[in-house]
Amino acid sequence: MEKNKLIGSTYINILKDEEGQVKFAYGYELDDKEVSLNDLAMLNSFLDKIKDIAKQDFQERLDKNDKEFSIESNPED
Repeated sequence: MEKNKLIGSTYINILKDEEGQVKFAYGYELDDKEVSLNDLAMLNSFLDKIKDIAKQDFQERLDKNDKEFSIESNPED
């Protein structure tokens, strides 16, 4: 079985403080001796994918809220 070597890690944490304010903590750590420029390019691509998923989730929630809270007009009015 092939072993994988950890050469870096990324994190995005969504935090809510006692007052209810949401904050974000994010970053990454890399082993500079192991990570190539190509690896960094792949990291950027991966982060773009996460951004796209978050945008899609946001839009789906907007669409759902619009449907739940939309006011239907009465055709007899």
